[in-house]
Amino acid sequence: MLLRQHAAAAAVLAATVLLTGCGHSGGSVGSGQPSRTARPSASAQHAQADALPKGMIRLGDKLPHTDDETWAIATGPLKTVQATSKAKGLPSDWIAAASAFTFTNTSDQVQQVPADLNLTARYGPDGRTAATYTDTGVDGLPLDTLTTDPDPIRVPPGGTYTTRLGYALPQAAKGQPLTLTYTDGQNTRYLEGTVPGAPAASPAAPGIRPVGADKKTLAFGDWHAGDETTYLRVSPVKVTGTDASGQRTCEIDLTFFNPAGEVSPLSQTPLEASVHVYYGKDLTEADTVKEYTGLSGAFIAPQRTATVTAHFTLPAKAVPGPVTIEIGNSEGHRVTYAGDVKN
Repeated sequence: MLLRQHAAAAAVLAATVLLTGCGHSGGSVGSGQPSRTARPSASAQHAQADALPKGMIRLGDKLPHTDDETWAIATGPLKTVQATSKAKGLPSDWIAAASAFTFTNTSDQVQQVPADLNLTARYGPDGRTAATYTDTGVDGLPLDTLTTDPDPIRVPPGGTYTTRLGYALPQAAKGQPLTLTYTDGQNTRYLEGTVPGAPAASPAAPGIRPVGADKKTLAFGDWHAGDETTYLRVSPVKVTGTDASGQRTCEIDLTFFNPAGEVSPLSQTPLEASVHVYYGKDLTEADTVKEYTGLSGAFIAPQRTATVTAHFTLPAKAVPGPVTIEIGNSEGHRVTYAGDVKN
C-alpha cells in the first residue's frame, strides 16, 4: 500500500463532520487576495514559518518511509520558475511555482509509478486553493496524465522517477505559506513551503476564537466551534452583480479551521457541507447554491484553514435586506448565520 501513514486513518475517511473547506470556488482562479492582518517582526515571522505542527513535512524534506512501503518519496523546496508559452492553467501575471517529487522504488521488482495520487494546494492564512498548471517540465497529478503513451511509467528496483508539480499563485501570495494535502486515496500527508518573493508570513489565520455555544444565531464573521474537531466561519454576503434575469448574484466565503496541534487520525477531517440560503423575514429559500466544490474527499492540515466560495442568487427586491444562511452536514448538524445583505 502506497504512503501508508496512520493505521487508524482509513477509519476516519468515512466520518462526516460539519467543518471543512477548500479554496476559492473549488480551485478556480479568483481574486486570491489573502486577508490583510498586522504582521509580526521579521524574526518572529521566520520562527513562525519554520515551526510546523507535529507530523507535517517541510517541502524539501523526505516523506516518512517504512520497510513495507514500496515507494520512498523525497520532495524539493518550493521555487518560482519561468513559464513558457506552452504553460496551461497559468493566469497572466500570476506566479509560476513548482516543487519536485522523486519516487524511489525500494522493492526488488519493477513497479509502476502510482497513478492514484492527488494533491490539493492552499495558500495564505485563509487557505484559498491554488490553481495548478502544467508546462514543459512541469507536470500535474494524477501521474497517469504525465505521458501520452498508453503504457504506465515503470521504475526498476532501486530506480527513481522525478516529476515537478506546478502551482499558479497570485502576486499577493508572495511570502505566504503553501500547504499541500497529498493523498493516495487512503492515506494523507501534509507538506508546506513558503511562496518565494517576500519574507515568510505567519501560516496561521489570526483571531480564531469561537463564539459561545449559547449564541444560537451567529453573525457573519463569527467562528463556530462545531464539534471542536473543525471550526467554521461564514463571511458577509457580497453582491457581485446582476444576471440576465435580473437576479442579484452573490457569494460567501466558508472558511474552515482545524484546531488540532498535530497530525493524527482525528485531525484528518473529511470536508463536507451543505449550504441553504434564505432571504426576508419569511425565510424564503433562495436559488440553490450554484457553485461550490471541493468539499468532499479532502482534508485540512492541523492549525491550518481552508476556504471555499459559494455562489447563489437573490431577487432584486431582496437586496438590501436580511439574509439567513444555514450550513449543515449529512449527520444532521446545523449552524445558522444571519445578517443584512447590502448593494
